[in-house]
Amino acid sequence: MPVYKRNKVWYYRFCIRGARYGEAVPEARTKWQAEQAEAKAKEEVYQGKYGRQESSVTLAEFIEKEFIPWTKREKRSWRNDVSRVKPIRAHFRNKKMREITRQDVEQFKQARRTSRSARGGQRSPASVDRELQLLSRMFSLAAERELLDKNPCSGVKLCGVSNVVPKFLSDEDEAKLLPVLTGRRAHLLDILQIDTHTGMRRTELLSLHKSQVDLVRNTVLLLHTKNGKQRVIPIHPNIRPILERLCAKAGPTGFLFENPKTGKPIKDIKTAWRRALQLAGIPHIPFHCAGRHTFGTRAAEGGAHPKDIQEIMDHAHIGTTMRYVHATDPGKLRAIEAAGRGAARSPATNMPQIEKAADDDRP
Repeated sequence: MPVYKRNKVWYYRFCIRGARYGEAVPEARTKWQAEQAEAKAKEEVYQGKYGRQESSVTLAEFIEKEFIPWTKREKRSWRNDVSRVKPIRAHFRNKKMREITRQDVEQFKQARRTSRSARGGQRSPASVDRELQLLSRMFSLAAERELLDKNPCSGVKLCGVSNVVPKFLSDEDEAKLLPVLTGRRAHLLDILQIDTHTGMRRTELLSLHKSQVDLVRNTVLLLHTKNGKQRVIPIHPNIRPILERLCAKAGPTGFLFENPKTGKPIKDIKTAWRRALQLAGIPHIPFHCAGRHTFGTRAAEGGAHPKDIQEIMDHAHIGTTMRYVHATDPGKLRAIEAAGRGAARSPATNMPQIEKAADDDRP
């Protein structure tokens, strides 16, 4: 008998592939409840989870001993992960991973939504989403290593990207910005010009080596990409002289944007970029938006097919490309005018208007 009762306690017994399983179910009050416990136990046997206890490791311990070494080994953007785990660690403290529930994750989400950013402003939903995605990846990694059976982040909805403001460098702002990119900020001019003509990611651009620039084939070979796959970008005539000059003056290491103190590529330009915007009197716009977003917008405005833009910008999904292709006011106006031209050709537009009947014709 698979399920039976003895001394007021329900038990289950079953055999799978010659192995016998069984135990008491003191919580069961009815036969149906005992049968449900038996069905769950059988499922755990099939999944190889029967009798396995979840780990008692805390989230802080897992981050330090498992996640940080993993992200440093597997991801080029590991520094972002190391930075984003700080609020996660602070919120959950020494709580065991197996004790963290979906409700706990929802509370973390709400706490981060109502917190202030480092600059004192309201924290953006996009920032909270990145932290939630990182937390979910931690639990998924723990499940992959058989420390947990489930991910408590499952079912927790992201805040969404409705907060994303379409940002790109307008022609007016570019005209204000270019005159200040001189002297000690001259390298920003080269970086910006190349980015608005290629749509490269910041790390792809700053790590460029002269060996990647093929002036014979008129292409740039990108090696250090986000997804690890090489891609080739054509060289626009506007930036060919810039690349020729940078390749000619490259130092012994061959990097186009070299830090003279280290002999390695420049890692960041945030400070110089922020100062340039201040001198030009332009509201803050991240360099990523001024360069890469602007490329996508101008390419679409120029009539480029979204699939071509997707390939150049190295997006896995066309939906990502469409977020970069912002609708500008002139573009919207052209869309309205195009619709008007279509309406002018419509038979309904050319139908004679029915004149209003004269008052004296009315009954």
